[in-house]
Order: sequence, then C-alpha cells, then structure tokens
Amino acid sequence: FAHSPRHSARLHPGAWPAMALMHAVPSKIVALATAVSFSSLALASSAPAGLSSFASEPEAVDAIKGFDLASVEASEIELLVHRGWHSVVREYVLRSHADGEVQSQRASSQVRQAVQGERNKLDDLIRVLDRNYGKAAEVTPASQWAQNSTHAFLAVKFAQRWNAPGALEVENETISITECCFNFTAFGEHSFIRRRYHLSMELHRDVVPGSSTWSWAAAGRMTVIFAKAEAAKWPGLLRRSAEAPKNLGVWRDMQEKWDQELKKFRKAKNETAKKQASEKQPDEPTASKTGKGKQKKKKVDEDTEEDDDAIDREAELLSNCPRSTFSGSAVAELCERGWGEVVEKPRIKGRRWLVEFYSSQGDGNSESMKQLMPVWRRLADVFPSMTPRGRVGALDCGLHQILCGRLGLSLSSLPQIWRFTRAGHTVWEGSLGASIEDFGAFGGQDAEVRAGGAEL
Repeated sequence: FAHSPRHSARLHPGAWPAMALMHAVPSKIVALATAVSFSSLALASSAPAGLSSFASEPEAVDAIKGFDLASVEASEIELLVHRGWHSVVREYVLRSHADGEVQSQRASSQVRQAVQGERNKLDDLIRVLDRNYGKAAEVTPASQWAQNSTHAFLAVKFAQRWNAPGALEVENETISITECCFNFTAFGEHSFIRRRYHLSMELHRDVVPGSSTWSWAAAGRMTVIFAKAEAAKWPGLLRRSAEAPKNLGVWRDMQEKWDQELKKFRKAKNETAKKQASEKQPDEPTASKTGKGKQKKKKVDEDTEEDDDAIDREAELLSNCPRSTFSGSAVAELCERGWGEVVEKPRIKGRRWLVEFYSSQGDGNSESMKQLMPVWRRLADVFPSMTPRGRVGALDCGLHQILCGRLGLSLSSLPQIWRFTRAGHTVWEGSLGASIEDFGAFGGQDAEVRAGGAEL
C-alpha cells in the first residue's frame, strides 16, 4: 500500500518510518500474533472442566481431588446422579465437609435435590405399571368433629381411616363453605396411587360463611371452623345423620376442651327460658295454686333439661361405634362402648330399642340377614313415630363377639331380634320374614314380666 503510486502521495510524511518498519519485519508480527493465539488456547484448556465431562467415573473421581467445589452447580450434581456416578458425588460430599460449613450445606442441598428428583422419576416408572395410572381413586377422607355453643370444629385427614397413613399433602384443592353446606375436593398421592379426596356435608344448622375459616394442619390434615349462625348445641354435625360418612367420628380432645362451656351455655339458656316463661305466666287467683304451678313448671323444666342431656349423651356414645352394614340409614349401629348406658339401662326415659343381632363376617343364616336388611332400614324410619321414644339398632356380632357372647348369643344362631327397655329384654320368636307393622307392634308392646319383675 505504501509503495502504490496511486496512494503514496497521500501518506503523511511521519508515517514513512513506521511503514518501513512493518515492511521490514512482517514475519515477527505474525509470530507474535500466533504466540498470543496459542497462549489463549492454553489458558482455555487449563480452565476446570465439568465433572460430568470426563470419559469415565474413575477419571472424574481423580479430578475432583483438586477441583474448585464452589464452581460445581446443582445441574452438574443432578447429571452425575442421573448417570449413576455415585462415587463422584460421594467424593464431592466428603470434600465439601472439609471445606467448611457453608460449602457443606451447599453440597447437601444440591445432593438432596438431585436424589429426590431421580427418586421421583423412578417412582413414576413404578406407577406406570398400574393400568389405572393417572386415574384418581375416589376417597372420602376421615374426619372428626367437636363443638362449643358458637362454633363447630372439623378435622380432616387425607386417609380413609383416622389411624391409617395417607397423603401428606394435597393440591388443586377446592373448598367451599356456604350457609348450609361444606364441600371439599383435593388431589393427593399415597402408596403410588393418585387419589381424589372429596367431602360434601349438609350441616345440622346454618353457619356464617364469612366468619368460618379453614387452614392446613400438620401430617396431612386440615382444620375447618364453622361459625354457627345461632348459638346452640347441635345433636350432630349433619342435618341428616343417616348421611354421615362411616369415618366421621368425635374429636375427643377438642370436645373435652369445650364441654364445660356447653354446660354453662345450656344452664344459662334454661334460666333465660324460665325467666321468660314466668314473665308471661298469668297471675293465679290464690297463693297455693301459684305455688303448685311453679313447682309443676319447675319439674317440667328439669325433666326437659335432663332429657336433653340424655339425648346428647346417647348421640355421643353412638358416634364412637364404627359404621358397618347399615351405614347411610337411620339404623343406629351399636357397639360395646356405651352398650349398658345406651341400650340396657338407657338414660332417656321411656327409651325402647329394637335390635337386630347379625354378622357381616358370614356367620349364621346369611340369606335371612340379607332379606331382613331392607325391612330393618325402613323400620328405623317409621318406628319412632309408631312408638314414642322408640329406636331401631343393629349389632354386628361378627365384629363384637365378646359383647354378643356376654349376652348369650352364638354366631350360628344369628340373626336374632330383641326388644330392650330399662326392665330387660324380650326375644322375638316370630318369623324373620314378618312385616314392618309386625315388628313395630312387637317393639311397642308392654313388656312381659316374670314373677320377681324381670322382663324376658
């Protein structure tokens, strides 16, 4: 360019020495550029490569001894775990322990995350073996409830039974609390099976949705607090007890916490009712009649309060009995807990029980039990209207053999029907194919009493 006639005249005079030097030593300039290029390549090759870039696991194990652990990213550990280079990961962890607490914690987090991710992938392979993979199994979650005068409390566990393991967490939850009802749906997983947890309840009385709350609890549970629209003691959580799920029980710890509050509430309510009634009571002509009237009214109030307590106590004891064959009906499923207080010596005055003894375990005459079941369900609906204080129950001797044995019942003699009052019991000796009217008439009959006063 310098020697070109076309451009030489345009060069500044001071440029000639420099151009002469370039022309004189072009080979040295090229050599210098080449040296710089190779030097850059050398520096690049000396930079630490990723542990997963080595051709074999032993090479990576040897390389990690002089490796900068701070440069190892979580994605690198995930790749090593996925590849199965566990010796490299183990060496990485051991070295991180020696590099201080910060690096040790960092390595621990990386390895745990990588192992969990790989475990999830392997678990998913196991799930694919199930033909129903991806389809959620329907589950009614176990629940327990309690109450005070102003609130009802519901604990829900993501399992079919309260004492059984279940999903530790759920997702895609839908929770609705309205004036009448509570609805809950969520998805969880347990034992490699995806489950859809669903609970739908029509509450005993109205609640205030805006003042009702729910929250997640530990160990795969949730808690719901319903604000009652009106202060009261509910006889049960649901409007129709026959629709109660089998796995709905009493939340004992919570209920014991509020028992005293409920007693005070009932006492205050009764005193208010008495005061209001006395204010409306017309003046009697004589003091003697007024005194008798007050005594009579006091006696009625005391009897009413006593009956309310007895009914609540009976409902509480029955809620402890496991649901069996007659779940979803008005038949009270009985058990050994509270048997004496509920059936043999009931606290409810005038209580009469018609009880079917049967077995769900295949004992006795299974055909007769099968034919009797729809009759017994229907009888439970109509017997209380046929006989005041009458109620229909059932005892599964297959599950409660000790109690049935104490009553003198053998499994081979089932089914049997007994009538219970406070005086004792009477055994049905008619046909098990009798009508609802026949059974109802038997339940309402006066008890046959032996000499000495014991009922058969």
